[in-house]
Amino acid sequence: MGIERNKLLRSIAVFLVSFAALITPKQGAAEADVPVPRNEADPLVTLNDAFRGEYSRAKREALSKVGSLIIVEGSHIVLVRNGKRTEAQIQPPMYQALKAVAHVPFAVFLMFDQSDFGELTEERVAELRNYRKLIVNAQSSLGDRGFSDSQLQRQKKIIDDSLAFLDAAIENRQVQKTALDEFARQMTPVLLENVDEAARAELDALHSHVSEWRHQMTSDEWKALHIIVMGAHMPRDEEITMQYFERLLDEPLEGRRIIFAEGLWEEPRALDLLGTHLVDGSTGAAFFGEFMRMHRDLLSDAARVYIQNTLLKSEPDK
Repeated sequence: MGIERNKLLRSIAVFLVSFAALITPKQGAAEADVPVPRNEADPLVTLNDAFRGEYSRAKREALSKVGSLIIVEGSHIVLVRNGKRTEAQIQPPMYQALKAVAHVPFAVFLMFDQSDFGELTEERVAELRNYRKLIVNAQSSLGDRGFSDSQLQRQKKIIDDSLAFLDAAIENRQVQKTALDEFARQMTPVLLENVDEAARAELDALHSHVSEWRHQMTSDEWKALHIIVMGAHMPRDEEITMQYFERLLDEPLEGRRIIFAEGLWEEPRALDLLGTHLVDGSTGAAFFGEFMRMHRDLLSDAARVYIQNTLLKSEPDK
């Protein structure tokens, strides 16, 4: 056993020596190519790390002072008040049904929009037929969704027109770009009717829950309320719940009491963003007399002047 152990140790030693030879710079290599080990940390880096530590601590303290908080998380909202969480749905079944039907023509459009509009393969035709089955199955359930007579007729029209276009594509094994665009334009009016009713359904549910919560708060609590809306990038501009809370709280823009947490689908990350807004707002007000100053790039004003007046200054006409 001792002999075998010694052989193993010698093998390891040979490997380490060989590996060291591979990673050791060859003699005569430029001095700049050989990294110089740092025995001491850069004092400026150490100083800046200390700043980051203070920044994190300040955010934690700011969050600890936040009173009541409403978080919008997709289909539901959460009230965090006095250490208690209360959740409520803001997208009722009618909203979900209107949205699902409205998605049918969008799906049909997307099936062809990015294609080369050539002849459809058998594989693609099979996929279209499978989606058609999903439409037909869903169509049979429309009568159980609580639609009014006029709403039900509209849903049937959306689905019937979408099926007609899909059937023509399957039969002809091809779709023309002009026909696809015309289909989209024809569907627009009925789709927007669904959009109008879905918006009202969501806003009515949202307003009902928020009004109930507001009655539970004191006047001071309500004035100190913060809102976090968690959402995706594309709907951020004029997002429906952002519009509601900006009007309700008389906030002209995002950043003070209302925060949009773009792409942050976890509450801890959204709360961390709120802490950033609070600390940066306080800093901006203290240094620059503008609460929102740190919500845009601190270098932005200097950059604008330098770019316009020096870096990319227009040359006089020759």
